[in-house]
Amino acid sequence: MYTENTVCSYASVNGLDMYYEIHGQTKGQPPLVLLHGQFATGGMFFNILPELVKRRQVIIIEQQGHGHTADIDRPLRSSHMAHDTAELLREIGVEQADIFGYSEGGSIALQLAVHHPEMVHSLVLASAVYDMDGYKPEIIDQVINPSVHFLPPIIRESYIRVAPDPNGLDKLVQKSAEMAEHPENLRSEQLEDMKVSSLVMIGDRDIIRHNHAEEMARLLGTELIVVSGDHASYIVNHPEELLSHLTSFLMKND
Repeated sequence: MYTENTVCSYASVNGLDMYYEIHGQTKGQPPLVLLHGQFATGGMFFNILPELVKRRQVIIIEQQGHGHTADIDRPLRSSHMAHDTAELLREIGVEQADIFGYSEGGSIALQLAVHHPEMVHSLVLASAVYDMDGYKPEIIDQVINPSVHFLPPIIRESYIRVAPDPNGLDKLVQKSAEMAEHPENLRSEQLEDMKVSSLVMIGDRDIIRHNHAEEMARLLGTELIVVSGDHASYIVNHPEELLSHLTSFLMKND
C-alpha cells in the first residue's frame, strides 16, 4: 500500500542495507514505527496502514533477513535488531517515536526500550512475550524447532515476493531456531523500570499465555487488552478492534 507521500529506501546500518518505508507526512507528533513479526514482511501492516496514516506519520522497518533487507553473517538476536532499529531511526532524523511491535517485533520493541529508552515515546506490544515462558506449552516446540514446511503459505509467498534472495527462507528458519535456543529473556524489574506509556494486546485465541500477557501489562503499569482473533488474524484479517484501541491510545499520548 503506497501513497503519493510514501518514501521507500535503504539505510546502511551495522553492516545491513536495511529497508524502510515512510508513509504520510509529519503531523506534529512522534512518528509511529511498526515492527513486524518473525518471518513476516512490512506488508503485514498494509491493512491497518490507511487508518494509522490519518493520525501519524508511519515508518515500517524490515529487520535482518526479512522482507527487502538481506541477511548478513550475524546471528539473529532481538537486541541486535533493536540496535539496528535505533540506528536507522537516527539515520533518518527520528529522535523519538511511538513503537508498535508485533510478536518478535514486540521483543525488539522491548529491547529498544531497555537499551534506547530515550527514543521510545510510547510502547505498544501486540502478541509479544518478554521471556520464552510466555508461549503456551504446546507452542514451545514449534518456536524452538520451526520448519519452513509449516509456515503459512502467505508467509512463504510474501518472503519470496520481496526477498533479495528468494531461496533464503530455509536459512532464516535455521537462524530463528538458533535464536530461540539463546533467548534474551527480560527480568520483571526491567519491565517495571520502563517509565513509558504502554499498551499490551493479545488475541483471544493467541499462542501467548493470557497470564503472561496480563503480568507483562501489570509490570508496565497498564491493562491487558484482549481482542477477537488468533495470533495474527486480528491484525491481518480483521483489524477493527486493534485499530480502535490503538488509535485511542495514540490520541491519549499526543
